[in-house]
Amino acid sequence: MHSLIVKILKKLFLQVIQIQVLCFITLGTLIQIKSNGNHHRKGHDIMNYIKRISVLLLAAFCMVAGTQAIQAEETTRVSFTNEENKTPDLFITKHVESADDRYEVPKDVAFKFVLKLNGKLANKEQYRVFNENGDEVYNHQDGTISTETTNKIPFMTDRNGNFTLYGGYTAKFEYVGNGVSYEILELPQENFQQVSPAAGTSAIGTIKPDGARVEFVNLYMPYVEQKTTDLIVTKHISFPQGYVYDGEDSFHFTLKLEGKAYADEAYTIKDSNTGEEVKEARTDENGRFTLKGGQSAVFKEVKADVDYEVVEENAEGWRVLGDVKQSGATQAPVTAVQYTNAIASFGVNKTMSDKSTSEETFTFLLMDHMKKAWSNAKYVLYDSVSGKRVDNVTYTTDENGHFTLKANETAMFLGIAPGTLYDVQEIVKPGYIQKTPVSNEGYENKVVGDNVEILPFVNEKMKEEGILSVTKLIENKTDEIPMDDIKFTFVLSRKNGDVYEAVKNANYVIALGDSESTYKTNEAGEFQIKGNQTALFRELKQKETYKVEEKQTNVEYTIKTEAQEEVLEKNIQFLYTNEYTPKAIDLYLKKANREKEGIAGAKFTLYRDKELTNAIASYESETEEKCMLENVRAGTYYLKETQSPKGYRLLEGVIKIEITREEGTGKLLVKINEKEYGQSEGNEQIQIETKKVGENDELHMVVYNDKHFWIPITGGTGMYVLIGIAMIGSIGALVALRKKVKMEH
Repeated sequence: MHSLIVKILKKLFLQVIQIQVLCFITLGTLIQIKSNGNHHRKGHDIMNYIKRISVLLLAAFCMVAGTQAIQAEETTRVSFTNEENKTPDLFITKHVESADDRYEVPKDVAFKFVLKLNGKLANKEQYRVFNENGDEVYNHQDGTISTETTNKIPFMTDRNGNFTLYGGYTAKFEYVGNGVSYEILELPQENFQQVSPAAGTSAIGTIKPDGARVEFVNLYMPYVEQKTTDLIVTKHISFPQGYVYDGEDSFHFTLKLEGKAYADEAYTIKDSNTGEEVKEARTDENGRFTLKGGQSAVFKEVKADVDYEVVEENAEGWRVLGDVKQSGATQAPVTAVQYTNAIASFGVNKTMSDKSTSEETFTFLLMDHMKKAWSNAKYVLYDSVSGKRVDNVTYTTDENGHFTLKANETAMFLGIAPGTLYDVQEIVKPGYIQKTPVSNEGYENKVVGDNVEILPFVNEKMKEEGILSVTKLIENKTDEIPMDDIKFTFVLSRKNGDVYEAVKNANYVIALGDSESTYKTNEAGEFQIKGNQTALFRELKQKETYKVEEKQTNVEYTIKTEAQEEVLEKNIQFLYTNEYTPKAIDLYLKKANREKEGIAGAKFTLYRDKELTNAIASYESETEEKCMLENVRAGTYYLKETQSPKGYRLLEGVIKIEITREEGTGKLLVKINEKEYGQSEGNEQIQIETKKVGENDELHMVVYNDKHFWIPITGGTGMYVLIGIAMIGSIGALVALRKKVKMEH
């Protein structure tokens, strides 16, 4: 709606300018005619003419502006479609424990949280609340919370996604959505320290078909004035909920007290979950001590109100969630120092919609931030039902970024740094329909976070009979991932005697999660699907012989499967494979002024995504053209100028570049901001030229910059400058006109 209003206003502004220009040209001409024709006309007669013409011009303006607004309104349609919500739930539970058995945890403390869904604050989301006994409690108009049902009002997040929970309570957000990502952050609370997830970190994940459960755990540590304290250093292992980490890795720390190594001092190692004593130990001459995951080091009778410093040493493959150095002043009765380490980065989970198991394997593709195959990425296998390791083997993705899973298995990827971008896609398997995620492209532009996200892939086995299915697979032996919007053309025909006839206007569907898109074959029996898709023909005559043949339409894909034919009894599953042989494209860029002279000092960034989060190349202009990026594939890119040359205006907006190839010929085709351009063509913003040099294609782009006082013809800030000039000109013309009228009068 906002963009529509802006468009209408811009059109109105332009109409104002046009009408003003017409007005002054007309008035000037009229006055000149009247002055030459009759010097004795009185001033009031001229003013009458002016008034009449002004009224007519104003009416014309209103008509044109109104027409423009109506046209804008008519050509912009916004539709909203509602359907029944049948999605899983999100449960958030709050647990509070005492750091010392001498102190009872207060029951009346409300803990504050912030909820995000799909990256956006959960504004005015209703939720239900259950106490520690599992009984539902209700919010009341007087601010109380109880099991009473009278005068109840719904629990609801505020516009910033904030909500509260008491210790032992659970919030239930219903119908959140299968595949929806969530992020939950707990806000700090005095006398309480968050231990799970690690202090200062969020709980991040994706809603599965059967929902998601998140737990927040805090330690109660009241301040008590005392001469000594127990200094407790605890090592937690952050691992995805529902999965058991059973490693025996050791972690090393150094302790300083009042700036000196706490050397040769006794401490007790305890199991941090049960409180049971494991053994007694002593620090070395450097104050060094060792813990395993789930253990605590307890230093008894340490001075209170003195400075301490704890530093964790780097452990290969592990990352510390938070600071490796923690310091402060010791305080009675307990000084608690929490360290949380993580080794898992993300997980990929495979399940069937009916919870069944089988020995069949499903293949997945892991890609890096450049959309290239990610080879040799380490992962371990878990049983997602029991949460335990399948075996003690550490696997790696193959040279093409592939890995395999069975139903109810999870690949847990290890040692990938936070902030790393990645994509995961399931390779389509004949006889199965992917329900989650909806897109066949899988999960795109995911980011490794401090909390491990498990990405669910849910399939459903086809149970219908009498279906002819055609599945397209891409065999890729390079690290370049094919474009996901290339369509492949097939011909469906039916045997009639000794010949095959095209099956015209036959319905087929392409499943997308729980929905389907329906299409028809054309008069030649042709139909199209993309790589990693399956076309389902459900309405074909049974007991007939059908043939499917693929047409060669793209030079980058070599057909490896010949025509297939079979009698339709129960089901037919045709699988077609193409080998991807990408042809390189070199991208050249030059910055120029309006005189087409090269200028230096402009900085550009090339992105893979429209959100401008996945940068793949940067460029600083010189006076001459130079190569920005070599050996790129066809695809969609976004070019943003981040610094303009001195004395020039920064280029507004983003340049969208779409590179494709013509079917059959493989000729390079280019779109700039949705407009198709020929081999050598451009506009006031950009000029492009495509070339064939040896085995490579080249795309040459010249991007123009305007000097600071250049007034563009279309849109931008220059439009407002133009309006200002027009207004000043209008005032000047009116003053001159009034003087002339007075003189004549």
